[in-house]
Amino acid sequence: MPQAARLLTINERLQTRAQPQRPTELRSLMIGDRRVGWVPPAVADFLCATATGFAGDAHTLRLVDDGLDIRARSALLFEAALRLRDAGLVRGWRDETLAIRTAPGEATLATIERAACRALGITTEAVHLNAYADDGTLFVARRSPHKAIDPGLWDNLVGGMVPSGETLDQALEREAWEEAGLELDRLEVHRGRSFHMRRPVAEGYQSEWIHMYETTLPPETQCVNQDGEV
Repeated sequence: MPQAARLLTINERLQTRAQPQRPTELRSLMIGDRRVGWVPPAVADFLCATATGFAGDAHTLRLVDDGLDIRARSALLFEAALRLRDAGLVRGWRDETLAIRTAPGEATLATIERAACRALGITTEAVHLNAYADDGTLFVARRSPHKAIDPGLWDNLVGGMVPSGETLDQALEREAWEEAGLELDRLEVHRGRSFHMRRPVAEGYQSEWIHMYETTLPPETQCVNQDGEV
């Protein structure tokens, strides 16, 4: 098989893995009339019974907007995340807030604790950096055995979430330093494609836009992790 055709076949296979069929039992998470997530029935029922500002039925969990602003919505979602944590439905509290949007680049509707995003199926954004040597060798990193998700597995050299208040470029610069000790202002970085990964996970449902970047590292580069995650 010619190399171009082989790469297309691999790409199609990976796209299928990144976007398997969504479980039919998940309920739409709505803020007003805007869908922002997909929620397992147990989580939806729990929030309807215990959390302020939530209502639902067999198909939908709704944050009752009633003209609330970003701060008020975020406060209700923070309270909901705490209740989920205390009930054991959310693990690994991060004290990091992520923006809730209907699509990348759209206006922020609210913010929420990162640990609650998969329990609610809320779409997150991440930046990943592939780094190469001059001969085309790809640098990879092994995730720390203490990571809550995919411990000890191989990963991009740099990858991480985009928290609320940061641009994609700011998040990439921070993650590059934390995970590999790289200063991106010293490198030529190219923006690649973005893709949407959607899949069931143990915590609920992962929906994430991943924005890809790449760079070539000078021969003398030494990649040194700074935050213990690699």
